Amino acid sequence: MSIELTKTDFNAITRNDSNYINNKGAKYYTDGQYDKAVEYYRIAAAMGNVQAINNLGYCYLYGRSIEVNVSEAIAMFTIASARGNADAAYKLGDMYSRDKWGLRDPELSVYYYRMAASYIIDDEWEGRKSLVWESELQRYPSLCFALARELSPDGQMATNIEVSYQFLKHAELGYQKELENGAGFYRDVYANAMEMMKAPYYDLVREEYDRAFYKEYSDFGEDTEEDEW
Repeated sequence: MSIELTKTDFNAITRNDSNYINNKGAKYYTDGQYDKAVEYYRIAAAMGNVQAINNLGYCYLYGRSIEVNVSEAIAMFTIASARGNADAAYKLGDMYSRDKWGLRDPELSVYYYRMAASYIIDDEWEGRKSLVWESELQRYPSLCFALARELSPDGQMATNIEVSYQFLKHAELGYQKELENGAGFYRDVYANAMEMMKAPYYDLVREEYDRAFYKEYSDFGEDTEEDEW
């Protein structure tokens, strides 16, 4: 499909405002006009917009107005993740975590999950005890849930019950926010995360971190005015 660029589009291109072009594509995507979304993503990606490159990955992966092409999707996600895009790194971790795309590789999956977390927090997050104040993680609840699983006794990473539980708490808050915003497709995975929180191996840390998260993020907490919520 060809699109008719507006005067504003050309102005944005002249000013190298790739965010405008990408966001216009995102609006079309949200409205289900995937053909227009892809064209705007392609222009923004050509301008160097990393989020647009990531967005193209989703279009290739799920066939949004273009033929499904897993190799192209991986290429887009790999480029975007190499440029610091946490969402792309998470998606690679997700793709390599299961058999759906015939790519299952648990070690590579964990590698990309860790990479995504390092983009959101910092490279040294695995050496820290407390992640309570890392509210940015709540923008990525599925990543938090994935890392909680991998850090649990059943996961691929070295077991760390304290950090695992904190990732679950961030996942809980993130999923709640998404559900409040109408993203009902998170309902089942949210329920799964809540079920995991009942695991007995969290009993030793549950009270400490439930209290810490309540103090930090509850409407009744002392730091309410500073919270992003």
